[in-house]
Amino acid sequence: MKKTNNKLEVTVKVSQETRIAKGTYGKLFLQRKNMDRRGEKSIYLREEYHERLSRIAQIIGGDKIPLYAYLDNILSHHFDLFEAIIIEEFEANCKPLF
Repeated sequence: MKKTNNKLEVTVKVSQETRIAKGTYGKLFLQRKNMDRRGEKSIYLREEYHERLSRIAQIIGGDKIPLYAYLDNILSHHFDLFEAIIIEEFEANCKPLF
């Protein structure tokens, strides 16, 4: 992590397939991308996580991004980083029917 202009630059490295994401936390997660409205699915979170995520979206995001869009950005980033590992483990646990 590196501090620039009172903002923290985040660098994330994943060991297997090294993918790097650089930018401020806000640029990585607190900007609307593809979602214009929330989906039709409900999810359940721990109360403490809901409070933390809501505060982050309000304070760092300037209350300009809804919680569902913030969570979508987090999950999108997670799947980008761990896609190869998820596929590898999925295939290792998937047994052929015949």
